[in-house]
Amino acid sequence: MESEGGGSCCKCCFSFLITLGLTSLFLWLSLRTNEPKCYVGFFYVPALNQSLNTPSNSTIVFTVEFDNGNKDKGIRYDDVNVTFGVFLDPNRTRPIANHTIDGFYQGHQKNAKKQGSVEVHGGGLNGTAKVNGQTYFRVNFTTSVKYKILLWYTRRHSLWGGANVPVDNSGKKIGKKGIRLGHTIPVIVSDASRLAGCYCTLLILGLFVNFLFLDLFL
Repeated sequence: MESEGGGSCCKCCFSFLITLGLTSLFLWLSLRTNEPKCYVGFFYVPALNQSLNTPSNSTIVFTVEFDNGNKDKGIRYDDVNVTFGVFLDPNRTRPIANHTIDGFYQGHQKNAKKQGSVEVHGGGLNGTAKVNGQTYFRVNFTTSVKYKILLWYTRRHSLWGGANVPVDNSGKKIGKKGIRLGHTIPVIVSDASRLAGCYCTLLILGLFVNFLFLDLFL
């Protein structure tokens, strides 16, 4: 009888631990949040459209897209501050405009597109540099968000990002896909620099493999 009682106690403890583990897993999955992804969807600079010949046009037309990939969590955005800069050389930018997107709520697994236009200031597009025939702009954003879980909101979380946006002679962003506003630095890496970096990486990797081979077999 004592052994049966002990076995029953072990079963109860084991069942409790399993239940506790599953409950913890459920709560973790319910409370875990993923940052929304932000993109530059449309970007047009009329002054750079050579077919229009309107270099004095100081307008930039753009669309910022917000993608909430959370399956069961909405997002409340504070005002989104968007800043624009132009590259003067591959390593240096100059701010030229800023725009504020009013705060908004975004449901779970929803996509929001916010269109806008700004007037370029601070010397316009004078002194801009071209890399491989393309003019590069820098787009950055900052905001704070709260995630809605069931009927409650979390504390505020800072959200920021940026990207380099290449523009061709038509004044439009190159490529149909949106450009992710991620955690990237405002530096243009030319093709030559990229190839040089690849060669250096391969060289270092080759030296490491060679050293390892010699260490193991000699």
